[in-house]
Amino acid sequence: MTMSDPTSDQGPDKYERLARRAVRSVMTLVRRGVALAGGLLIITLIACAGGFALGYAALSDGAQKVWILIGGFFAVLAIGASVLAVVRLLGVRAREARLIEELRRLISGDAKTEQVIIEAVETNDASQDQGVVVMSREFFTVRESIGPRIVDYPALRESLSAVTSLPFLVFITMAVSFVFGFLSVLFALALVI
Repeated sequence: MTMSDPTSDQGPDKYERLARRAVRSVMTLVRRGVALAGGLLIITLIACAGGFALGYAALSDGAQKVWILIGGFFAVLAIGASVLAVVRLLGVRAREARLIEELRRLISGDAKTEQVIIEAVETNDASQDQGVVVMSREFFTVRESIGPRIVDYPALRESLSAVTSLPFLVFITMAVSFVFGFLSVLFALALVI
């Protein structure tokens, strides 16, 4: 019996093995997500600080005050989204043991959810060369299959929330960083001209 075929196991230990395998898959995603969000945080800090400073220098009087408010808001939004992603994903690591136990309980009592977990693990194992955002999509299905019962599994709820919110937080960070980068060029040109 190999770990690549969780459906061929029989007995109570199969749930433990499947839960551990699913959590290993989540932890791989978490590790890669932290690296992505951390890298984006550095880029965002540079883009936002540079863009904010150039905007402050290029604008004057009323426009400068508006830039402080609007630019400051979006800089905090982008930086905050990256930090939030990192903190939430690191929280998943801290709940690893509870997550295994909750998953084991969940799948041992529900064959449909067990199948969804198996499919999620198989898909993530097959997509290890895919990006983090692509890998996180499979966990939306897991969350949907659990439905309102998720309140009975707090570590699982928090972990799925961290993983499924990653694409949105990455999008916010990247979009705002791109806008700051574009505005930096405009502000730099305004200062030169």
